Amino acid sequence: MKIIFDTFAWIEFFEGTKKGKIVKDFLCENEIITPLIVFLELSYKADKEHWNFREIVNYIKHNSEIIGMNENFIFSFGKLYNKVKKNIRGISIVDVVLLHTAMLKNAKVLTGDKHFKGFKEAMIL
Repeated sequence: MKIIFDTFAWIEFFEGTKKGKIVKDFLCENEIITPLIVFLELSYKADKEHWNFREIVNYIKHNSEIIGMNENFIFSFGKLYNKVKKNIRGISIVDVVLLHTAMLKNAKVLTGDKHFKGFKEAMIL
């Protein structure tokens, strides 16, 4: 199965929490995708917690497919973002980027974010 790890999933994994152990199981048994935007959020967390961000990036690059945004993604994003924002108060642009990626890649988003509740593309930790 194709699974997109959001920032929450990677943080739980690297912190070795109970949820991180679940993330590890997904990592070992599935095709993992990490959108580039996740690295921006991880960069913030790594700096705040004094983690070795280079090691984290290298680990993720070695264990998942890294994807960006192409023109098709960009042109189709706005419609989805507007639709989702009408129904889910406080959902972030990053959340919708992950959701849109899941829709285009026929994947699931592994997350702990409550904004994903109710989306068939989400698996809530």
